[in-house]
Amino acid sequence: MKKELTNIGLTFCVYGEYFDLEELTHITGFPPTEKAYKGDALKHRISEETFWEYKFASMETLYISDCLAVFEQKVHPFLEELSAFIKTHQLTALFRFCVNIYNEEVPALYFDTSALDLLHQLNGSIDIDQYIY
Repeated sequence: MKKELTNIGLTFCVYGEYFDLEELTHITGFPPTEKAYKGDALKHRISEETFWEYKFASMETLYISDCLAVFEQKVHPFLEELSAFIKTHQLTALFRFCVNIYNEEVPALYFDTSALDLLHQLNGSIDIDQYIY
């Protein structure tokens, strides 16, 4: 039986009152894993806001910065355009981390100044959910 290792997943979400989801998809160059307009029927509720989100694959790591590095590498080519889109439409970005802790391998939840700068550029906030197994 394979021993489970601590892993961290990142979901990047842009949300707000209303914006063109297709325009944001065009800027990023990749489709969201989930999206909805305000008022759309979702599985268990009605969407209270328009949102576009992309879920990155979970990675076995003890550093939340590893997930951010993958995000930064993916968005670097269009970061300025994404930032302008978010500001123009008065949107908010959310960096949602899902931390699954196995075998008491507690990860480092540390954000350096470059990570905080990235959050600021994208009008972002952080949500961290931790699950201990």
